[in-house]
Amino acid sequence: MKKTFAALALAGSIALIGAGAAQAGYAPLPPAATVSDATVTPGETFIFSGQGMLPNETVTITVTPVDGTAPAAGSQSVASKISVFAEPQTLGTTADAEGKFSVPVTLNEAGTYSILATGNISDNTVGPVTVTVAASLASTGGNAGGAPLASTGGAGLANTGADSGLVLWTLVGAGALAAGATSVVVVRRRAKSEVAA
Repeated sequence: MKKTFAALALAGSIALIGAGAAQAGYAPLPPAATVSDATVTPGETFIFSGQGMLPNETVTITVTPVDGTAPAAGSQSVASKISVFAEPQTLGTTADAEGKFSVPVTLNEAGTYSILATGNISDNTVGPVTVTVAASLASTGGNAGGAPLASTGGAGLANTGADSGLVLWTLVGAGALAAGATSVVVVRRRAKSEVAA
């Protein structure tokens, strides 16, 4: 019985040490930010992405009009859209297990905008990145009642909560635990057969 507990304790210790080593190996990515297209037309969606945040950290993205452009007075705001006047507006997302994030953004008013991301826990910032919204040739009346900035859902990919290193070490620990349990069974059977003989 003592050998059984010793084998199980050894296998469990190996699993825990492996999982800790996987987490200790986390190295943050260098801060960086980019956009999929630096010049868009009003209403065109582009992707703002970056890295350098903590794993699974919530991120606040600030969009600021650079050249003082603002939508016409009386523009309507819809719950999924943010009106950009002459002051910064924010969006939110969550970084993945590597500290990366990506969010689709739509700007409906012509002008130049600066986009900056800040980690809500680490206070790490990436950016600013500048995006120019060029006046559409087909548009004659500006924004037809729409809001200038809209998040199209931008939560990014779902985080499963485990990275590959943690999964690998968990499997190694489970294998060690299974090997320890198997050796206990073999030892007990040998002991019974020796006693019977």
